[in-house]
Amino acid sequence: MFTFSDILTALQAVIAVASARDRSMPMFFIALWNRVGRMRVRLEKLIALWRAGMLPKARVRGSQAGASPERVRTEKLTFPSVRGWLIPRVGDAAKFGAMLETMLTQEECVRFLDEVPAAKRIVGVLQRMLIPEQGKVPPKVRREVVWPPPAWQEAVRQAGMQVGRTGRLEWV
Repeated sequence: MFTFSDILTALQAVIAVASARDRSMPMFFIALWNRVGRMRVRLEKLIALWRAGMLPKARVRGSQAGASPERVRTEKLTFPSVRGWLIPRVGDAAKFGAMLETMLTQEECVRFLDEVPAAKRIVGVLQRMLIPEQGKVPPKVRREVVWPPPAWQEAVRQAGMQVGRTGRLEWV
C-alpha cells in the first residue's frame, strides 16, 4: 500500500523550515507550500477513488479563450522548470526525491500511474521538483540580501551613527 501523503506532508514541513531560514522569498515559499498541499490532497483523493474503482471518466473541455474579454487576470507566480530545482532552494528536499523514486518503482504505484493520467501529471511535476538529472548538479540560487533593511539603514544614518567592523553601531 503506497501513499503520497507522508512524503508530501514532510516536504511541506521542510519548506516551512526553509521559509523561516530564508526571509528573502516569502511569497515563493508560501505559494510552494500551498502547491504541495494541493498536490497531496488531489493525489490522495485519486488514490482512494482508484482503489474503490470509482474513478470518474475523463471529460473533454472546450477552449475558454475569448469567452470573457473583460476578465482581469492577476500575475501568477511561476516556478522553475529545470529538473531538481527545489533542492538548491530547500536543501533537505533531496531525501524526498529519493523517497519518491523508490515509491515510483512499487508495482501498485506503477499500475496506478498507468491507469490515472491526472495523477501521472501531478507526479511528473513532483519529479521535476525533487529529482535532478543524472550527473548534473542543479544551479545554485542567488538570494537577495535582506539585512540590513533599508529603513534600518536610514535610521542609522539619521542618528549620526555607522556600523563598525564588528557589526556594532558606533557614533560617527
